[in-house]
Amino acid sequence: MKLNRIIISAALFMASAILAGAQESATETAALPFLNYSGDTRSLAMGGLTVTGEPGAYAHFNNMAAVPFSENTLSAGVSYGMMQPTGVKGNLFSLGAAWNIKDRFGVTLGVLAQTGEKYDLTNEAGVPDGTFAPKDFRIGAGFSYRIIDGLSVGVGLNYAQSTLAPKSDLYKTTMSTFAADIQVMYRIKGFDISLSASNLGVPVESASGAKFDLPMNAKLAAGWANDFDRHHVAAGVEGGVFFGGPAAGFAGAGAEYMYNDLVAVRAGYHYAGKSNGLASFASVGLGFRFFGVNIDAAYLIGAGDSPMKNSFSVGVGYSF
Repeated sequence: MKLNRIIISAALFMASAILAGAQESATETAALPFLNYSGDTRSLAMGGLTVTGEPGAYAHFNNMAAVPFSENTLSAGVSYGMMQPTGVKGNLFSLGAAWNIKDRFGVTLGVLAQTGEKYDLTNEAGVPDGTFAPKDFRIGAGFSYRIIDGLSVGVGLNYAQSTLAPKSDLYKTTMSTFAADIQVMYRIKGFDISLSASNLGVPVESASGAKFDLPMNAKLAAGWANDFDRHHVAAGVEGGVFFGGPAAGFAGAGAEYMYNDLVAVRAGYHYAGKSNGLASFASVGLGFRFFGVNIDAAYLIGAGDSPMKNSFSVGVGYSF
């Protein structure tokens, strides 16, 4: 009971943080947009769905409250993605693990690193002085608890850092902060509904001294999954709003079909305003599973000048 009170108190605290952030946000853009990436190839192939569906190795960055419901005791994986190849050209490396403890508790770990496109440097005399690639880093851990048979809650804490220029004694080149996530999920007979708040934290300061909010957001999602003999079908929808930086809505939908627990095909669509978070894209993907090993791939199809066009991700993992 004491643990229940602690978790409920944490949920109330996070709700207060959401309201405060929504009222105080005044910046035109949000900082550290890479916080919106989960590194989950399967999720990306399904329209970027994050807080609904079966939990996997990357549950810490998306669906951590679902870990106590997982059919697996432990899931771990690594992935690589080329994000926004027509824009920032981000090379995204991710590592994740999720541990289901007796279908009651969940422990999650996530690490994400991204390098951007190199740019030329010059010294004070205007002479070329090498190149530099911006770097982003995020690491975090989380805990989830199944309160009753169908209800669970998860809380995670992350450290994030972004380095935009080489180290300098004259000005600040690195922004860093801590951010928290919270999720509540209810699941019954193949259906689940989830409410989450992500990237909750204080503004970060740039080299010029200007402060920028984190891309804080709240999501509501619903999903369904079922097995029909050798056929597995799953689908989900989610929608949300950014309240760190400019207010902006986003939504996504995705589906997966798997045959004989061996081969999966996936597709989805994600809508988002350009002012905050990911741009809109359609997605397709494949997955293969054998002897506990899973191999996944996702490819994004962007309309017009969408920076997400031709982004892709591949991942490999193991579960038991």
